[in-house]
Amino acid sequence: MADERTEQATPRRREEARKRGETPRSAELAGAAALLGALLGLRLCWASVLGAAERVTRWGLTECAGRPLGAESAAALVAQALTFGAQLTGPVALGACGAALLANLGQAGFVVSAQPLALKWSRLSIAQGLRRMCSMRGLFSVARSLVKVCAVCAVTFLFIRNHWAETLDLAQGSAVSAGARLGGLVWSLLIQVAFTLAAAAAADYAFERRDFEKNLRMTREEAREEHKRSEGDPLVRSRLRERMRALGRHRMLEAVKKATVVVVNPVEIAVALRYEMAKTPAPVVVAKGRRLMAQRIRDQAEKHNVPIARNEGLARALYRSAPIGRQIPPELYQAVAEILAFVYRAAGRGAQR
Repeated sequence: MADERTEQATPRRREEARKRGETPRSAELAGAAALLGALLGLRLCWASVLGAAERVTRWGLTECAGRPLGAESAAALVAQALTFGAQLTGPVALGACGAALLANLGQAGFVVSAQPLALKWSRLSIAQGLRRMCSMRGLFSVARSLVKVCAVCAVTFLFIRNHWAETLDLAQGSAVSAGARLGGLVWSLLIQVAFTLAAAAAADYAFERRDFEKNLRMTREEAREEHKRSEGDPLVRSRLRERMRALGRHRMLEAVKKATVVVVNPVEIAVALRYEMAKTPAPVVVAKGRRLMAQRIRDQAEKHNVPIARNEGLARALYRSAPIGRQIPPELYQAVAEILAFVYRAAGRGAQR
């Protein structure tokens, strides 16, 4: 049970898979999009395609018929044929390529990876190839292809059956009208086939995405290891936090040496203040603590002859509202000023220490 892949893939695992070129992708979707793009390009440029076809036909009948084919005429023939070929197939090719590109980008975005091109001997192994073909995934892929072919055949059969009478009536009209009607029928059939392939491709993409997410899942052990690599070992992080707290406490106790006064709530709270009139307009909290830390602050103050003033209410207010390194709030100015005045009088000093 521990080896079951029940955990969703982490962002790190997804990024690593993307770097390897592994993304949910359906070749069927790109093929269906290419067909729809080709039909759209043909539809938008139908007039120009017909004009090019007419020019090709006229040129072939008038310019090429009965003329000797020399080196210069052969080169001109090839150039003209390429020009007409581009005019005929350009809109279709551009539409197909553009649609296929958009379909590929829409599936997985822009992914550049050389790993899929790396040589793997397992790909050249006949036994591995046969094993992949006979696997459940290979058999399912064959089944999907058969379903797609059957769907296209069914759409074609139903279309021909529904338009059979209309097809037989083509022989009764002129060649021009018959050609126009036949072209309309072929166009309608192509549209229906294209949308059938698009529906099959959408289902194929949904399957590929579901299979990709399933293969990307992780076991609980893999998820824990991934979390450790991403966030660090919890034990190491706990030790680092404890070390940072110890350094903070050490710096705070060192700051007590230069404090002006320590306000205490005898056994629970201690707040050390430093006041330098030339530097700050109000006293600054340089250290504060509760219980054991409060005792250590008092011991440090006694050791370095820093005055200690007992005021329970003021000590609580300073501890709650004044962060370390910040000036005391204005509403406490009066109470702190009285403490400082008492300290200065007791020490026989002036207005500044």
